[in-house]
Amino acid sequence: MDKDQRAARQSATLADKHLHAAWPALFLLTAAVFSLARVTDATAAGQEQVQIQETEVPPETTKATPTLLPTPSQTPDKYYADYFAHPWDIPEEAAQGNTLWIEVNLSAQTLSAYRGNQIVNTFLISSGTESFKTVTGTYRIYAKYSQYTMRGPDYDLPDVPYSMFFYKGYSIHGTYWHDNFGTPMSRGCVNMKTEDAAWVYENAPVGTYVFVHY
Repeated sequence: MDKDQRAARQSATLADKHLHAAWPALFLLTAAVFSLARVTDATAAGQEQVQIQETEVPPETTKATPTLLPTPSQTPDKYYADYFAHPWDIPEEAAQGNTLWIEVNLSAQTLSAYRGNQIVNTFLISSGTESFKTVTGTYRIYAKYSQYTMRGPDYDLPDVPYSMFFYKGYSIHGTYWHDNFGTPMSRGCVNMKTEDAAWVYENAPVGTYVFVHY
């Protein structure tokens, strides 16, 4: 065997020894890489599963709050009067101003005239009977007649003096057919002595507030 052949064989033997010596380390490295790949795949799969589970959970819904509808209020009769309010509500513009306004107290059977908070006159009246009650509430005088004929199923009263209408057919007026004031006598209107009704007629223009209550 010549010199070159011997050198080649020695090199192959040395390389084989080095390969055998490195094999355990190479095996461990390969195992580690394989194990890392499995861990990476498992982590990715777990994240994907978590994402899938998150998408499967339905979103929390907010319960709708019920809307409370307002209680319908009484509709004013615009044909007969421009104003309608509650019987406990004295208009601020009347109570704090200097304009005349009228209070009809059905329990006391009185009509009082005010300017602001000051009473300027009080009169006895006859309001509606139990069968024909006078309306309650806050209104305004919408029409005035120095004489007005009033007719109904069982009455005919010509030239009723100083008639002041405040709600539909309800009016404050003078009375010549009875003199029993302080007691309910009418079919809903506010009866007054003729001279008392004349004072109200002269001092209460159209638009004057009329506050009727028990």
